[in-house]
Amino acid sequence: MKLFLRIFLSFWLATILMVVALFTVSDRFSFLTSEDRRMRFDPDLASESLSKAINTYEQRGATAFLAELDVPITIRHSTLLLVDQNGSAIVKAGRISPSDMDMAKDALDSGRSELIRFGLRTAFACPIQSASGHRYATVMSITGHRIRASNPRVWFDLAVAMLSTSLVCLALSFYLTRPITRLRETAQRLAAGDLSARATPPRMNRRDELGDLARDFDVMAAQIQLLMSAQRRFVADVSHELGAPLTRMHLALALLRRRFAGQTVGEVERLERETDKLSNLVQQLLLLAGLEAGSWPAETLTAVSLDSLCGDIVEDAAFEATHAGIQVAGTRQPVTLMVYPGLLRRAIDNVLRNAIRYSAAGAEVNLDLMVDSTAQEVSVQICDHGPGVPESMLSDIFRPFFRTAPGRESKSGGTGLGLAIASEAVRLHDGNIMAHNLPEGGLQVIITLPLRTPAREDDLRHTIAAPDIPA
Repeated sequence: MKLFLRIFLSFWLATILMVVALFTVSDRFSFLTSEDRRMRFDPDLASESLSKAINTYEQRGATAFLAELDVPITIRHSTLLLVDQNGSAIVKAGRISPSDMDMAKDALDSGRSELIRFGLRTAFACPIQSASGHRYATVMSITGHRIRASNPRVWFDLAVAMLSTSLVCLALSFYLTRPITRLRETAQRLAAGDLSARATPPRMNRRDELGDLARDFDVMAAQIQLLMSAQRRFVADVSHELGAPLTRMHLALALLRRRFAGQTVGEVERLERETDKLSNLVQQLLLLAGLEAGSWPAETLTAVSLDSLCGDIVEDAAFEATHAGIQVAGTRQPVTLMVYPGLLRRAIDNVLRNAIRYSAAGAEVNLDLMVDSTAQEVSVQICDHGPGVPESMLSDIFRPFFRTAPGRESKSGGTGLGLAIASEAVRLHDGNIMAHNLPEGGLQVIITLPLRTPAREDDLRHTIAAPDIPA
């Protein structure tokens, strides 16, 4: 059944269920309305009480007339009008409307008592003849907004109606939102990189619009997974196939160097530089392909002093920074974590060298290491004073070969893989990496890692074979 019909029929079911519930509860639990039965309006009893009260009026006046009608066992009313045989109002209690005068005059003319209902109000118009023979007419409101609001039965009926409709609406809401929530969770998992996520449970047999949407979404997810797997396999295969020719090229260059020993041959030097660049690119592609495929590094989780590791990285990058006229500074809090040393070192080094590469001469690059014991996190923050990145591209710089401008990476000497490798390396440490532009200019990259100390992570020590990390 289509979703439109389900919603339509559900509202019809809620209405029918509300009516059935009201009638059923009224019949089965009538003892709850004993007060209503005691105060139920009886026209004959009201006429008798009014006749006695009108005799009291003729003897003792309007105050005695109203006092007798206010006895609880007599008549329950919110407004009351008494007119004489000339149609003149002689007693008024409550807020009297022009329609009350009209009803009183009609009762005098017709000589019949009558219950009149309009809106939420019910009025009783009754002609009366006193013992002295004078004719009168009364109009009293026996139900109205205030009387209904003070009646427990009204609230009880309303509660029964709301309960019955709430149950149907709750079931309908759950039926509609459950697949939408599952679809949203699946989309989030896909965005996070879990290409195996699917929205349709194994035994799902819904045939409505939401079921069709979930199945179409899964077909799309399967196609994306197939395309991404094919792309990664292609990159890994090409990179692997390039390894052997590059090795032979290095051997051939070594032989050329030996043949021209003691001579400076510009062409050979140029070939060596380009071959080294190509070898570095192939090594990074192999590493990235392994990390994206979920391969763990061929090293053991080790207790590492992260502040010492960052110090070594800064020292290694100092030559490149000094040559560019850049100073690397920052503060580092002492902390020891369980990490893959080579992989994490490469991640931080890639980000730091990227910051140095895009900073202007004379600028300063900061590498700060901070520990947040409350959040149980360690953050490595690397800030440069370069041109920054357009806001719309901040999340894209961690994609392989992404360039904020055509030719930017090639001009700077980069391959476009450093930040992508850093992102995958941080992910394998269950961490997070993000970038944002600084208000004063420049880019800040923050690497956040869980605070896993050796004492807490003894059960996580393991080694899983995977491709070696290129130096």
